[in-house]
Amino acid sequence: MDSLNGQRCLVTGAGGFIGQVLVRKLLAAGAIVHAPGRTELDLDVESSIRRTVRGFAPEKVFHLAAKGVTGASSLEALRETNVHGTRRLIAELNLLRHSPTVTLLGSGFEYAAKETPLKEEDALSPFSDYGISKLEAAAAAREVASGLSVTWVRLFNVYGPGESLGRLLPHIVSQSRQGLPVEVTAGEQLRDFTHVDDVAEGIMRLAARPTASPGWEVFNLGTGTATRLHAFMSLVVAALASHGVVSDLRLGARPYRSGEPMVYLPDVSRLQKAVGWLPAKPLDKGVSDVVSQAILP
Repeated sequence: MDSLNGQRCLVTGAGGFIGQVLVRKLLAAGAIVHAPGRTELDLDVESSIRRTVRGFAPEKVFHLAAKGVTGASSLEALRETNVHGTRRLIAELNLLRHSPTVTLLGSGFEYAAKETPLKEEDALSPFSDYGISKLEAAAAAREVASGLSVTWVRLFNVYGPGESLGRLLPHIVSQSRQGLPVEVTAGEQLRDFTHVDDVAEGIMRLAARPTASPGWEVFNLGTGTATRLHAFMSLVVAALASHGVVSDLRLGARPYRSGEPMVYLPDVSRLQKAVGWLPAKPLDKGVSDVVSQAILP
């Protein structure tokens, strides 16, 4: 990733779960990073986008800002940020005299449910409002990105330090530390868990590739390893036990959510071929590290 050294990199959503890690890694790689907050870069306001883009003139753009990753939002609210905000940003980038390379974050939620790992060319039929907004954001970006080299990266189950409390791992940790039961489904779902450090590295590796001409590429980002949800939860429970925290994990106490796919896995062969790399952090080590950071002062 030496090609990122000295590059002007604009990162939106830099204060988020993935954004914070990405900024840290970009700086370590020698990049010149501009990570504007919401008061400086408002994706709902064209003039705000114009000031930021023209003032910094980025060579590489990492667009991570999005609504709906955690918490509930209406579809219209998701569209305003995820779809229209993305369209405004890409349209402004396309007006620069030079052509920056752009990396956008999509979601595995864009796909139709499938019993085998999902490939980038598989059918798209989102089962959530967030997935709908991401699918529409991809279409909007592609429509106005004719002069740019754009990489659309579909993420799946990302975990790591800094996750919001409503997500599974921090929820188990919080409930257990309070001595409260952890009521969950039976956990037979198959998922691909990728540590946030590996996600940030994968995004950077894709952005660091030489780009010969403008175009649109799509990649799944994951480990390529399927894990039952109950096995993931057992790793969290074991990590807590190593710190003397006992978990009352109640598998099957809750029903599966309506519309939730039992199999939700990425095929990552295209990623591996493009960058010669796949996420390497072992799941047990990753979970143990996250729990330790949450427990230890």
